[in-house]
Amino acid sequence: MKLTFPIILVLGLLSGLTPLAIDAYLPSIPTISKSLETDISLIQMTLSLYLLVFAFLQIVFGPISDAIGRRKVVVGGLGVFAIGSLICAIAQSYEMLLVGRAVQAFGGAAVAVCVPALVKDGMSINQFAKTMSMIMLVMALAPLAAPILGGAILTILSWHYIFVFLGILAIIAMVLFLRTIPETLPPEQRTPFSFINASRNYGILIKNPSVLGYVAASAFYFAGMMSFITGSSYVYIEIYGVDPANFGFLVGLNVISMMLASTINGRYVEKIGTELLSKYAIYVPLVASILMIFVSFFERPPLFFIIITSMLFMGPMGILGSGFMAGALKNAGNHNGSVAALAGTSRFAFGALGGAVVSIFHNDTFVPMLITIATCGIIAFVIFKVTVHYANPTTDTES
Repeated sequence: MKLTFPIILVLGLLSGLTPLAIDAYLPSIPTISKSLETDISLIQMTLSLYLLVFAFLQIVFGPISDAIGRRKVVVGGLGVFAIGSLICAIAQSYEMLLVGRAVQAFGGAAVAVCVPALVKDGMSINQFAKTMSMIMLVMALAPLAAPILGGAILTILSWHYIFVFLGILAIIAMVLFLRTIPETLPPEQRTPFSFINASRNYGILIKNPSVLGYVAASAFYFAGMMSFITGSSYVYIEIYGVDPANFGFLVGLNVISMMLASTINGRYVEKIGTELLSKYAIYVPLVASILMIFVSFFERPPLFFIIITSMLFMGPMGILGSGFMAGALKNAGNHNGSVAALAGTSRFAFGALGGAVVSIFHNDTFVPMLITIATCGIIAFVIFKVTVHYANPTTDTES
């Protein structure tokens, strides 16, 4: 596949579908809670449900895409995502909203697992990292625009129309994908699907310390990000009194910091390598984690402190996202889909766990969110450093 600007835009849209599904309804969580007469902690748990379903279905769709190709899996996933969005749009009860979110996640998993796999097909590690940076730059517009759009829709219409918007977007993405992106996995490179083969492949990948280390570091880092996403609407809107229409602009600052990191990554990754860039970038969320622990001791710190520390934590995703994945894919062979699935499942499973911890320990303060983020950031740093040192000793020494 020859990468062109339209292809990068479409891949960015596909990658942004789940961030949109997560972020677009964040400003409406308090409103949904009142509308469905359900405790806000339960509405927050719909996010964790989405992440859990999204996570564990990737482990299935990865090997399926290795067996039948990427296009069929992506198109089917977009169709299911649109159906799930419709269910959410007409939901009149908490239970129906849960069902809709689960169906959405089913389709989103099929789409998400194929994007890094079809990019990696036929590319070197540094080319992959550079391309993913370009895609992430486009994808970053999703979480930047989503809360703003969600807040605007909530102000003008009702929260149901947020899901109408997501369904329409999935259909548009399907049309653009079919018109733009060819199949990237030739039949002769496909791996016949069976649960036995899939289990054996996953066993081999898990036993590889490089794959396991990068996947685990990515999972904990992502859990910290999801902890912010789960708790931020309550902290910003309910504790600090931010208007729901303005909530998206504050969250968007995190995305701007990601876009800056993605720009740096795209410019320098082929010159100095994704491993070295990641080694330096990992220190930024570590510093943010330490600052969050410090801020947690204050009764009511200025909102500015929370905004800055969240930007420092989430911004390096623009470098670390492709860096973690590139490290895991180095020894993947023809199992790019399986590695992408393993990484995706781990990220979103841990992301769901991080979000659930924030919800479970909800105590009407910002402390559960900050402490959960900080804990995840520190663990991710330790795992990454151990992985680089032991799984890639020559790289660690040279850098």
